[in-house]
Amino acid sequence: MQKELMTPAAILLGSLFIAAGLYLGLQRPPPPPALPSASVEASTAHAGALPATAGAPAPLPAPHPASSAGASPLTSELYKRAEGDAAKELEARRSLFVKQCWEPSLRKNPAPARARYIFNMTFDASGNEIARGISEVRGMDRPDAAQCLRMMPLGLVVSPPGTRVSVEIEMTLP
Repeated sequence: MQKELMTPAAILLGSLFIAAGLYLGLQRPPPPPALPSASVEASTAHAGALPATAGAPAPLPAPHPASSAGASPLTSELYKRAEGDAAKELEARRSLFVKQCWEPSLRKNPAPARARYIFNMTFDASGNEIARGISEVRGMDRPDAAQCLRMMPLGLVVSPPGTRVSVEIEMTLP
């Protein structure tokens, strides 16, 4: 093929691929709208959500602790118990966190003098920690200490909740 015909041919071929993709993508019917459950409506109303105006999208419901799929939502009492147990477990490990993660970080750089972390933890039905994520709070962060905390093995245990439960605990070091 001649060199001057390569560019228009490439544009035409690319346009055909895009058109075919759009056509096939638009042939799929849209998913049915999800109906809000009574607990979501209640949590939205409890959070003080404003009523939706005509033409405006409805506000998103406030996060609500929930158990694994197919099970009933966690009760507030169960969530608070797991959250309290997890906070106690983290507090019991504070000296370990300071010794292994905070002090080496502080020796490298003295600022900031304090750092705040948010622990997102998930426990199984028997109360064993099965997942953990650690986020840093902007302005009070020490990435090296946070990475050290992330590398610590799982092992927190709470009283058995009977279902999977996820909690969020805020901790300031030192």
